[in-house]
Amino acid sequence: MAIVIEEEKNSSGSIMSVIGWLVFIAVGVGAVYYLFFAAPESVIVAPSANFASTTSLAGITIHASAVTQNPLFQSLKQYVPSSTVPSSTGRSNPFIPPQ
Repeated sequence: MAIVIEEEKNSSGSIMSVIGWLVFIAVGVGAVYYLFFAAPESVIVAPSANFASTTSLAGITIHASAVTQNPLFQSLKQYVPSSTVPSSTGRSNPFIPPQ
């Protein structure tokens, strides 16, 4: 013989789950609104006193030939070998099956 025990359904549990889902959806909608649609507040930042000294750097131009032709630059030693030989990186089209 089988014994069947059934619990009575509580209506307060379903009300709490509905309230929980409504809170969850409200938090999700609020997060989406603030992340994607709310305009960010403008923050005004005053430049520091040392900022005026950086404006002179904007006018500097560096010529690569002047650097590379400099005898001091040419006297530097290269400790890491440069790889000038291109290595084979693979097939030209990797989606074609191998033959």
